[in-house]
Amino acid sequence: MQTLERTQDLASLEETSKPPRRTKRTVGLIALGVALIVVAAGVAYAIGSSNSRTKTVVKTVTPNKPVTPAVSCIKGVAPGSCNTDEAAEANLKDQPLDQATRTLLAAQLTAARAAALKYPTVADATAHGMILAGGFSPETGAHYINYAGINSFDPANPGTYIYDGTSPTSRVVGLMYLGGDSTPPAGFAGPNDHWHRHANTCVVFGGANGIRVPFAADSDVTISMCNAQHGTFMRRTTWMVHAWVVPGWESPLGVFSHNNPDLVCADGTIHTDAVGFCKGN
Repeated sequence: MQTLERTQDLASLEETSKPPRRTKRTVGLIALGVALIVVAAGVAYAIGSSNSRTKTVVKTVTPNKPVTPAVSCIKGVAPGSCNTDEAAEANLKDQPLDQATRTLLAAQLTAARAAALKYPTVADATAHGMILAGGFSPETGAHYINYAGINSFDPANPGTYIYDGTSPTSRVVGLMYLGGDSTPPAGFAGPNDHWHRHANTCVVFGGANGIRVPFAADSDVTISMCNAQHGTFMRRTTWMVHAWVVPGWESPLGVFSHNNPDLVCADGTIHTDAVGFCKGN
């Protein structure tokens, strides 16, 4: 495994091309019991949509030049899944950072990378008490909930560890942070980390994997459908952001991008079942 990169390189990585984000404010999670339900619903399936506000982008164009409309939602790998929060981010632009912000961000990314390398395999994650939410999704990986990190934003203590599979030897590839209420938490330094939510998410606690996901998030799932599965229904999940800080797994779309195209199913495709998970490991 590669050694940690220089902090300045990490800061430079943050300003590479990736989906933009909306303005953030610090809003804490409430009681732990409620937090666990919200977190489980969010991390169970990290591809899809929510009913967040979108930002209109106004562009000046020359006569007779076609206008590209703003994206209203971004489709996930599961049929019928579409995420409006991701679309809102895609309609914004990254902003330049001053030197003080870049220095702070570099330190935060260094701490995040060190945290990721503490649990290099799924076996390490489960030994620490982490629980798999759903399964492995192409471009977003397998999410294991770290209960110790869900109550507040701390780069050194993420709420979720992301792996390249669900077998004990699967390797860590990234992190996901959680939090916020009506607005995202303050998060990483600067405005360019890209928080999103998911909508119409149903999770079922218990079973071999700890958390089962019977339907694709961000689709036409209803409370009655979820109740029939004895699940917990979330109209919206908590806010979350990915951080692709593991050496060798940096997303070509940017350190805070939602998707990492290098994560694919075992057959080399992004083909999934109806819920959005790869078949097998």
